[in-house]
Amino acid sequence: MKIENQLKSTKLIKLAILFFQNIKKIRNHINKRMEGTYSPSLFALVVTFFLAILTIIMLFIPNYLGVADDGSVTKIMNASSIYYLQEDPEDIYNNYFVKTYSNIMLNPQQLSSSVSSHILIVKAAVFFDDLITHDRLFDIRFLALIYTMLYIPAIYLIIKLACNRVKTFSEGAVIGIMGGIIFSDVAYITYFNSFYPEAVWLISMLYCIGLAMSFQGKRTGFTDIGYLLCFLFASTFLISSKRQCAIIGIILALYCIKLLFIRRHLYWRIVCVLAVVYLCSVSIISLVNLDKDFDDTSKFHAMTRGVLFSSNNPASTLAEFGIQSSYEMLTDASSYDYLPLVKANDLSIQKGFLDQYSIPDIAGYYTRHPGKLLKMVDISIKSCFDIRRSYCGNYEKSVGMPEKAKSIFWSTWSTFKSTSAPKTIGFLIILVIAIFILFGKKYSLRPVEDRRSTVLLDVLLVVLLIILSQSIITIINSGDAEMIQHCFLISLGMDIITYFVFSEIIHRLNIL
Repeated sequence: MKIENQLKSTKLIKLAILFFQNIKKIRNHINKRMEGTYSPSLFALVVTFFLAILTIIMLFIPNYLGVADDGSVTKIMNASSIYYLQEDPEDIYNNYFVKTYSNIMLNPQQLSSSVSSHILIVKAAVFFDDLITHDRLFDIRFLALIYTMLYIPAIYLIIKLACNRVKTFSEGAVIGIMGGIIFSDVAYITYFNSFYPEAVWLISMLYCIGLAMSFQGKRTGFTDIGYLLCFLFASTFLISSKRQCAIIGIILALYCIKLLFIRRHLYWRIVCVLAVVYLCSVSIISLVNLDKDFDDTSKFHAMTRGVLFSSNNPASTLAEFGIQSSYEMLTDASSYDYLPLVKANDLSIQKGFLDQYSIPDIAGYYTRHPGKLLKMVDISIKSCFDIRRSYCGNYEKSVGMPEKAKSIFWSTWSTFKSTSAPKTIGFLIILVIAIFILFGKKYSLRPVEDRRSTVLLDVLLVVLLIILSQSIITIINSGDAEMIQHCFLISLGMDIITYFVFSEIIHRLNIL
């Protein structure tokens, strides 16, 4: 019996070796046929064309896909003069995606004066809709059309840069297709048919990272300046989309400081210094003028679902804030529970609890206890692997799908992330180690002919800082209660790092 099993195992091993040898022969044959004709630009263009078709199918062909309102986009709608046609909460919140809205103000008190890059894009969609239809209704597909037109060049740029790092058709094919699977997932694209800021974040982040990475190659000074101006334009949209993104301006300014060293010319350094000043100014203006992203409920959760949640001794932790130990019963409490123990606006906790601490106090606590902050960052990483709002449907009610139904079309990546990916800060640490090993060789501040590894590592470190900044801002202001609303950039940032690490490993191993 053992001899038979050994023979079977040996036979299977031989068949596997033969299979991979045949695959290798096919790969070599294809690469030889395509030798001298492989073009990263052309390949990225073909992949982008296919992704554009997928996007059209998801957003503009019945059944239309979008994301239902979870109640957090009211300010965006009011500031853009958009209102619901019906008032049934079961139809307009969480359960179903709504495609058509009214442009007629029903209540003057609804008007909002909020201004952000996100609102400007929504207002542009309303303008074009009214210019074409004149029906006093707003079809959200006009917004999706603007997003799609902005998204297609962004995804082309990212895929082209990744394919640029390899020289064979087989590797380029895998890397290009992988980019489409990751960044065109239905979980990302459905946000185009919604008023959430995620669509602005996705597009502007892809532009920022793509344009920043474009400085890898040697170009003329005027070309570099042109790309830097485009980078500043995309950065402005990202920074001014929401107040929580204001800090990103400082991070991107640090990258511009690094760009000082890629050219020796005085005019280039002057332009880079002006870019730093500009980004810092936009960051400060956004921080001062944009509406707050967090409210009193968030402040309540910052303590109950953050400080106390991560504490081993809640009574002792409360004492650090001068709060009576009797409030330790609020540990883990959430106002979003179906039957909440207490709500943030309850008078019983206004005096003696909420009035005893501020957000700077919580920031100070995490500074004194970095281990607690690390624990919360780990939670934020876990929470952000599922970028889809689990409680929000993708379909219109008229389609007849169940409440909160999700589309499975082109959802390979989001499904993998939510079900199989390692949801831990350890995965992020592994990615960080990988980028230093893969891209840190011969790292230098001196101008050199080949700036590939230097620039790419700089950009991925910028992405890492964005991930950490968004995680810490959310933790300090709301604990883990509002991760899905504020931590989209964490998931996107990890996808970007994963994609370029994957691309480099595929190239280094030479297995395709």
